[in-house]
Amino acid sequence: MILFVLQNAYTSEKHQFSNYEEWGAELLNSHTGRRLKEMIPDGAEYTVINASGNIGDNPNSCYLADTDYIKSFVVKLKPDAICACGKIAQDGCRNLGYEFVEAPHPAWRQLSKDESDRIRNILSRRLN
Repeated sequence: MILFVLQNAYTSEKHQFSNYEEWGAELLNSHTGRRLKEMIPDGAEYTVINASGNIGDNPNSCYLADTDYIKSFVVKLKPDAICACGKIAQDGCRNLGYEFVEAPHPAWRQLSKDESDRIRNILSRRLN
């Protein structure tokens, strides 16, 4: 089981959601979700959360990591690997003292297929 931690959710013209469940249902259809799938090892179980439970009202919304929020998922899910995508997620995991795989946020426009492959390979090794 891999726990992916992203920055934070936000609503946009294309994606309107008011809670975490709606965001999760739409995630894999978004640009972020499509790029995130490139990092997931074949057949791996995974969960995706944000570093904060807050949902911003626009793409510029940015919240600091909520370590209690992240920790609650780690305690509940007991992941084999954590992948922190982006600086805010990495800061939250680092502040908790968790070992994690550093990755750029999947929405980063300069994320290359080579980098996605590298992250997928690291995660795959952590699962074995």
